[in-house]
Amino acid sequence: MLNRLRASAERLLDYVDASRLPLRPNAVTLMSLAISALVPVASASSLPMLAALLVLASAVLDAVDGHIARRRGLQSAFGAFLDSTTDRVCDAIHTYALALAGIIEADVAYALAISEQLVSYARARAEGLGADLSGIGLMERGERVAAKVLALAAASWSRAVARTIVLATLLLSLLTVVQRVVAARRLLRGGRP
Repeated sequence: MLNRLRASAERLLDYVDASRLPLRPNAVTLMSLAISALVPVASASSLPMLAALLVLASAVLDAVDGHIARRRGLQSAFGAFLDSTTDRVCDAIHTYALALAGIIEADVAYALAISEQLVSYARARAEGLGADLSGIGLMERGERVAAKVLALAAASWSRAVARTIVLATLLLSLLTVVQRVVAARRLLRGGRP
């Protein structure tokens, strides 16, 4: 769903001229990961608002790395691989932080982490077989990141609201897996995309 805002985000990054940052895209990707590594520390320190801001900063850097690569002609297969792999690690770190903040229990965090990985795996596997599943599903990565930012921010004033946001994210992530399986079946039926 938020994928539809990608063009607007690109225009904003063009406006602030993010491609002129004196960093290579892979360095920005690793900076995003380093910031994500601080999220559990903030959560465990009972600083959920700081954790929310760190998740948001990591997400911004995740958008900037691709922008720099496209605008400066630095796209590479390894860069795409590194970005995707780093996204999965950041997802898991952010989900762990939700448990550390006391928003959800470990078993709910485990279920959310699995559902997130399945959403991403379904798309990657379908694309490997020739079917494009981008934009399919209610809870793609952008929506999940936004939900985690909201949940962490809400935890500073209401754990119940934060928990509700996370549980809704879990249910919508599972629904997204189903949506992608159905779409892949339709697109790949008969072995042809």
